[in-house]
Amino acid sequence: MNRKIIIEAIEQAAASLGYEFHCDDSRQMAVAVKGYPAVWLMPPQFAKIEGRRHGKITFSVELHAMEDGAKYSATERRAALERLEVDVVQLFSSVSQHQRVVAVNNLSMATNPKSHSAHDNLAIKAQAEVVVFF
Repeated sequence: MNRKIIIEAIEQAAASLGYEFHCDDSRQMAVAVKGYPAVWLMPPQFAKIEGRRHGKITFSVELHAMEDGAKYSATERRAALERLEVDVVQLFSSVSQHQRVVAVNNLSMATNPKSHSAHDNLAIKAQAEVVVFF
C-alpha cells in the first residue's frame, strides 16, 4: 500500500507536468515509451522501516525523465536536459507535498549518456529516498 502511494504521487506529479508515465522494470523501457516527454519509474524498493505499528517507511526510488532528442542541435539538447532537471525537481517537490509523504531525501540526478530507445532520446536518471507514514 505504501509503495502504491508513492507510485500514485509520482504519476500525478508527472501528469501535471505533461509527462507520459510508466512504472515497470527497465527491460520494457525501450519498447513501451511511445510519446515524449515521459517518466519511467522503476518499482520503488523498500529501504528501511522505523516503528512497529505506526511509523515511517523509506523507499529508494529511481526514475528516468526522457525527451525525444533525435533532431536537436547540441544547444537544443543542453536546453532540453536543463528542462528535464528542473521538471524532476518540481516532480519530487510535488511528491513531498502528498499528505502521506513525510519527506523526499537525497535527491540526485545524472544525465544518462546512452539512449533508452531507438528514438535517440535524452534522459535524466534521478534517485531519491521517499519516506511515508504507515
